[in-house]
Amino acid sequence: MPSVSMLTNVDDIETYMMTINNVEYLKAIDIPVKERGNVMRELRYMGITAGSMFPGLDGLCEELRELNFEINP
Repeated sequence: MPSVSMLTNVDDIETYMMTINNVEYLKAIDIPVKERGNVMRELRYMGITAGSMFPGLDGLCEELRELNFEINP
């Protein structure tokens, strides 16, 4: 599924997009904290990491932190 990245100065983009087309473009999903490790591992298997999403020093540091340190919720 293709995706598009964009920048905007609209404060509440979700509401704005709903008023234009009445179509849900964005959806938030709550994942239980106890599933964090499993979810992060599955995302990493798919190549989705902080380093791939945020190429740069911050993304690299976050990815290395995830790999080398246990993060307790």
